[in-house]
Amino acid sequence: MIGMESNTMNTKAKACRLRATDILLVHTKRSFWGWLIRFGTHCYWNHALIVYSTGSKKQDFEKMLAVDAKTDGTIVMSRVSDYFNRQGKYDVAVKRLEAGWFHNNRQVPARELHRHIRNIAVNEAQFHLGLRLMRSLKQIIRQLTVILRFIRKKIRHRQTTPNLPWSIRPAQVRAFTCGGFVQWCYYKAVFKMLEERGGDRSMLNDVIFNPRIKKAPTPFELLTTTPADLANCDKLSWKYVIRDGVIREISSSSDERFAVLPV
Repeated sequence: MIGMESNTMNTKAKACRLRATDILLVHTKRSFWGWLIRFGTHCYWNHALIVYSTGSKKQDFEKMLAVDAKTDGTIVMSRVSDYFNRQGKYDVAVKRLEAGWFHNNRQVPARELHRHIRNIAVNEAQFHLGLRLMRSLKQIIRQLTVILRFIRKKIRHRQTTPNLPWSIRPAQVRAFTCGGFVQWCYYKAVFKMLEERGGDRSMLNDVIFNPRIKKAPTPFELLTTTPADLANCDKLSWKYVIRDGVIREISSSSDERFAVLPV
């Protein structure tokens, strides 16, 4: 366990070795929308994003980039330090897919798959800025749509699943979850690699993190994956938790250093 203040986080960066395609789970403090998502999913984590680049070998968090599906529906490039260095605003956890075929990035298929995931994610990123008022309005509409979906599930209201085509892109969907964006990037990357190179299609099952998917997934099922689904998925290994400026290396959600986290 290594104690850190936000202004010295980078000097202790070796305590947390990130890799491209790592999944970051975020708990946003003092956020109504964050609390509402956590309440609806019964999970400590309310946001998720994908590490795109780890920068130099020194693992300088200021130079690390992540692809971030924001609550207003935009997908942007964010600095990892935006989350790691703001201990009063965010707690962060790192999860990683460590299946043998994915973990060994010295092999060509694994390197190619990592590239596919990053390309699919970054190709959705929007580099233009809109008006603040419009962004706020889109955020409210999108969050209300997601919340309505949670409520319908709670009261077991039957709803016809939208028949989204596979050619759809997350940015074209009115409301998807940030966890859904992460799930989409992983599944589409493996699907793309299998189409190009062939291989064992059981790899697709290894990158389905949504427990509600019982058969071949639809785009809608992938895009409605929540941060709670990623947190509860045993296919993804826990690596680190950063809480109140303290980095802890952990191996599971039951790790005594992880403790029981409230919603």
